[in-house]
Amino acid sequence: MLGFAGILAIACTALQALAASSKVSQDAVHEQLIDLAARNAGIVPLDADLFEKITSKNREWSVSLQFTALSPTMKCVPCREFAPNFAAVAKSWSTVASEHRDQHFFATLDFADAVEVFRRLQLVSAPVLYYYPPSKGSRRPGNGKIDPQPYEFAGFGFEAEALADELSRFTPTKVPYKPPFNWGLVTTGVSGLAAFLLSLKYLLPILASRWVWAGLITVASVIFTAGIMFVRIRSAPWVGGNKKGTSWIAGGYQNQYGMEVQVIGGVYGTLAFAYCALIFLVPRINSPFKQRLAVYIWCTVILLLFSVLLSLFGVKNQGEHTRFTGLSLYLYSCQPIHLGYFYNRLSNTFSRRPLVSGDIRHVARIAIQSLSLYKSSNLTVGTDEQE
Repeated sequence: MLGFAGILAIACTALQALAASSKVSQDAVHEQLIDLAARNAGIVPLDADLFEKITSKNREWSVSLQFTALSPTMKCVPCREFAPNFAAVAKSWSTVASEHRDQHFFATLDFADAVEVFRRLQLVSAPVLYYYPPSKGSRRPGNGKIDPQPYEFAGFGFEAEALADELSRFTPTKVPYKPPFNWGLVTTGVSGLAAFLLSLKYLLPILASRWVWAGLITVASVIFTAGIMFVRIRSAPWVGGNKKGTSWIAGGYQNQYGMEVQVIGGVYGTLAFAYCALIFLVPRINSPFKQRLAVYIWCTVILLLFSVLLSLFGVKNQGEHTRFTGLSLYLYSCQPIHLGYFYNRLSNTFSRRPLVSGDIRHVARIAIQSLSLYKSSNLTVGTDEQE
């Protein structure tokens, strides 16, 4: 009995000595990791042997471990893009208090230094980042899972700020990473401001010109009313197809094709220019004959373009196609009548002098009277429908 007790005591002593030896060994590894991190700006460089130590099953620390391939022969562009960001986050971690800093390490393992480790872990691409939680101690996960957790580059990207925020979920305290001051942005801003101030004396006459703003507003109005933003947002095709073949006009008022938008924009732009010509350019013509001829030409252009628009609207809404076509043909056929009336009224009013800006209201009244004549005409829009 005494012999068994002696054997049991010897076994217990041996186990205690083994545990103490293991504790001493872990403490030595821990001190080695602390020293390596301090000498390498917060990053522990690993080889195959040190990898086994830092990821041992008896660790009381956690590790953010980067598997990379920075050798020039590997030509790993993503590795070179991610490595500086990982180093910046590791360097910021080296500034926290030692009671937190020494419980989490940032380490990196290059493919050239541990080929067998990459093969054993079946790593076929780089970079790869794993978080190894503590396997024992107060920071051991409550669910008991101590398997390494991958960092999802697809979701978080390579940016240092996103990396620091994600790793802060596992570190003893928040990673104190702050993006470096963007001197490039400041330099660009100061240079741009200086260039603007120097060119201000040349820009002020342009910015103060009402013609510049009138042109910008006209162009913006044409862009927005033609449906360019609609096509861009919905990624509409350039043309479409129907039973008759390729079509550049989309049916219905809820759809548009790219080519249709270009045509409508061109029509609207020409209409805008025609109205601007009537309002601003025609009154500046000194010759009465040329002035009347210009009025006649631009009014003809306006009526023709509105007829085109009505025809296009009829094609878009098939239910109204016949009625719109009849109206368009009516406008075409009646243009000489109403333009002649419009021209005669203008001639009687301004036979002895050219148009000036103050005459625009009177021109508008004459146009309204011409429109009234058009509405009271004996021709009817529904002729085509009846036939």
